[in-house]
Amino acid sequence: WTPGGTTFKVKLVDFGADGIYSLDDDSESELTFNAASSPALSIGTWTSLDIPLTNFGGLLERAHLAQMVLSGDTRTVFVDNVYFHQ
Repeated sequence: WTPGGTTFKVKLVDFGADGIYSLDDDSESELTFNAASSPALSIGTWTSLDIPLTNFGGLLERAHLAQMVLSGDTRTVFVDNVYFHQ
């Protein structure tokens, strides 16, 4: 839920086979949500994002996911119930 803004981004970072932060085998992928995306980012209402991991195409692997970075062009965002499932 956000009171304003036009973009919301979700980035996943995988630390690679060694499982530690290093530039040699780390990878990341970021998705952007806005009024034209599916699902569309709505202002002033809760938006549910159910994102398949396959949508994060820039990840070389997903065995060592270490970071989830949430960003966008708004100062206030409320996030609830973040989880991974099969």
